[in-house]
Amino acid sequence: MKSNYADYQDNLENLIKLLREFNEEHWANYFQKSLELLYVGKPQKSIYHSLAAFAGMGSVTDSLTFTGANNQEVKLGFKLTASLFNECKLKRSFLKRIIEQ
Repeated sequence: MKSNYADYQDNLENLIKLLREFNEEHWANYFQKSLELLYVGKPQKSIYHSLAAFAGMGSVTDSLTFTGANNQEVKLGFKLTASLFNECKLKRSFLKRIIEQ
């Protein structure tokens, strides 16, 4: 499912790889579910699932640490999460999400 979601997919894949590299298994598994939803043709459900990671206390931006990463890798991780958030905000569609039910 690359089409208009190619950047979103690439971002998810790169973020998951980086998260696994630094033992951020909770968030890697969380975004893996977003990727799986995308793979099965439910891009809007995937986007809404990803967006939920940015809401409230304990969100990805509150709890992501990249323990053991150097500054460059940490910056990349936060750049990928910010990019993912922005991609999701641009591509979300409530109506398309309802249709995917």
